[in-house]
Amino acid sequence: MLDDQATPTIRKALVIRITIGLAQGLALYALHRWRAEFIPAVLGALVLTLWLVPIAALGAVGAARSRTTASWLAAAALITLVIGAYAFYVDAPPAQEAGAWVSPAVAFFTATAIFILHHLILPADAERRWRATFERYFDEGWKDAVRLALGVVFVGALWLLLWLGASLFKLIGLDFLEKLIAKPWFSFPATTTFFAIAVHITDIRVGLVRGARTLVLSLLSWLLPVLALIAAGFLIALPFTGLAPLWATRSSSGVMLAACAALVILINATYQDGERDGFPPLVLKWTVRIAAVTLAPLTLVAAYGVRLRIGQHGFTPGRIYALACLAIAVCYAAGYAWAAFSRGPWMKRLETTNWITAQVAVAVLLAIFSPLLDPARIAAASQVQRLESGRISLKAFDFDFLRFGAGRWGQTALKHLAANRTGPHADEIAQLAQAQLRRTNRWEVVAPTQAQRLDTIHPVGGPLPPTFLSQGWPAGTDPATVCIGPIPVSGPGQICQAMTAELDDAPGPEIIVFGSDEAQVYSQRNGRWTDVGRLYGLLCGDYAAAAKAGRVRIVPPNARADVEINGRRLVLLPDSKCPGVDGAAGADTR
Repeated sequence: MLDDQATPTIRKALVIRITIGLAQGLALYALHRWRAEFIPAVLGALVLTLWLVPIAALGAVGAARSRTTASWLAAAALITLVIGAYAFYVDAPPAQEAGAWVSPAVAFFTATAIFILHHLILPADAERRWRATFERYFDEGWKDAVRLALGVVFVGALWLLLWLGASLFKLIGLDFLEKLIAKPWFSFPATTTFFAIAVHITDIRVGLVRGARTLVLSLLSWLLPVLALIAAGFLIALPFTGLAPLWATRSSSGVMLAACAALVILINATYQDGERDGFPPLVLKWTVRIAAVTLAPLTLVAAYGVRLRIGQHGFTPGRIYALACLAIAVCYAAGYAWAAFSRGPWMKRLETTNWITAQVAVAVLLAIFSPLLDPARIAAASQVQRLESGRISLKAFDFDFLRFGAGRWGQTALKHLAANRTGPHADEIAQLAQAQLRRTNRWEVVAPTQAQRLDTIHPVGGPLPPTFLSQGWPAGTDPATVCIGPIPVSGPGQICQAMTAELDDAPGPEIIVFGSDEAQVYSQRNGRWTDVGRLYGLLCGDYAAAAKAGRVRIVPPNARADVEINGRRLVLLPDSKCPGVDGAAGADTR
């Protein structure tokens, strides 16, 4: 790369790429260093742009006319700025986490859209036409995919060597290299600069890259018969098994869409840039036709499954993403079936299908990261509508999703529910929404409402004291949390059985609440019910079922009684709190 025979053009390209890589690294370091100074939308815009646009610039060096390159990079910057700003605006991190990087999903799918656009625009410009030949699209797209993969491997090898060197120096008591590579001012520029060098090396050694690409695609092509046989066998067996086993898995549509994606990749790996003398072999030609035909029924079954789930449970972000994938899968399925049944050169219509579907994929990817098809916005509106219309019960409604899974749209929906005072259960819905809005993290315990407590804890063997269920409990000690977990307003819970029992010589009964895997004991102290311990021992069977069936008896050996459930004796393990100290606060020992 750096020998005397290098041409001025190659040297110039090397200087440009190293400059781009170094500038990218320094800019990312500066963004990391002063990230707290930026408002979230600006931070998100800059993060995404500084990661993706310089990589596009590295690939554009020498690949197109200067005017086209500048226009394309300006458009790429605009796309990434808008998507990054919107992503941080909708799902801005809390103040204590200011500067968190953009989510992996946003980064990956935006990078995919940029990659597709890059390889639609530059090959067409190289041929001075709106649509390049398929051979050029194939050559540039797959070649650059291999170059990116090799660049990542190269940078990974660099860091392995740096850490190895740091370990060697540390063996003799020198830790300067370990400290150096841990510094952001070093790690950012080093990573981006060496990635730029890798891109340049793979550019001037394009013959080796094409050889590696051919080898990878040839290996992948011989996996197509395996997957085509599996897909055909699945479709043949489906009429005999029916669709019920599919829907029971709750992930059937996702698996079938993944199978469709794998078929598309392997079909293209086999087709490559079209039919040539002796390639591909006849068996692979027929395998491609069979695989292309199987795409349509797989896509239809997946679409039917997604439709059923949406009808039953409304929209969720996952189902919006599934619909986006379905839109792309339908284009491939229709186009590949058209190619498989068309006369003329073998699968020639595949080329047009790929060109059209690439543009559809870009449109879909950009739409789901904008207000147009934002999955969080659609899902939040759908779930709130289902709650207010009575299509989903209050007990089954997932408030936790609105608070922490739907970003700004979920918080807006919670504010709407908190202010709404019309319709059934409006007051309780408002109370739950207000409790969710007060939470600062997913793991914060929220006290359940009185209605939730009554709905969750069912007495067996006689009524419970009214004060037990009506008193105000601190969130961390509420007996309902034994049943419905640490976040009791985040969805459906289970039913717990509870019973009164005399477990000690103190006046008044104790109450045992039987959860799925523990039994908590409560006693009344100073007019308030308090958690006093739990039953300790090896459980045989189900606490709650045994309580409901009456297979519980009190065994009084000493001043404090034991409890026998399903023939197994459990010992009451007292709590470790000081007497009279509620679970909401500890004793002041100063």
